[in-house]
Amino acid sequence: MSEPSAAEPDRSVRLADRIFHAVVAAALAAAFAVSLWPVDLRGLPPTFGVRDEGRSICLLRWVTGMPCPTCGVTRAFRAVGQGAMAEALAFHPLGPVLYVVFVVVMVRSAGVAVRGRTWLDRTARVLVWSIPVLAMATLVTYAVRMGLFVSSGAAGEAWQASPLRGLLSALS
Repeated sequence: MSEPSAAEPDRSVRLADRIFHAVVAAALAAAFAVSLWPVDLRGLPPTFGVRDEGRSICLLRWVTGMPCPTCGVTRAFRAVGQGAMAEALAFHPLGPVLYVVFVVVMVRSAGVAVRGRTWLDRTARVLVWSIPVLAMATLVTYAVRMGLFVSSGAAGEAWQASPLRGLLSALS
């Protein structure tokens, strides 16, 4: 009777998984590269401002006038990429944390795509466990920010200017 081998388990991944990780790494690398491109941060509209002059890329914001839970993350990424942490936190308090998570996912996915084996196994567990924590933190942050948005009266003004309100008024 032979003893079981103490060799390392096979950690190779299928070709489809390698392709998936390559696509993920490429998409995140593109986003990372854009975040490093210089931009005048003062020219970006405020995250919870009433009007953004139609410059928002968020469908929820465009239709309802209300910011979404991740409102400001794109601008925060741009600020982090330029090393402007105070501005990043002003755009979205979780922006710098999410930026680091995206960089870790990008590096890990690139490693899996290139090596064809799982890589940085411990980070996979941390990333999986970070998803519900980050989701809850995003919702709490959103609740606080929306509370301030509503209490300032800006929410009512944003709703009055929204296309959805105009559509509902026209229908009734």
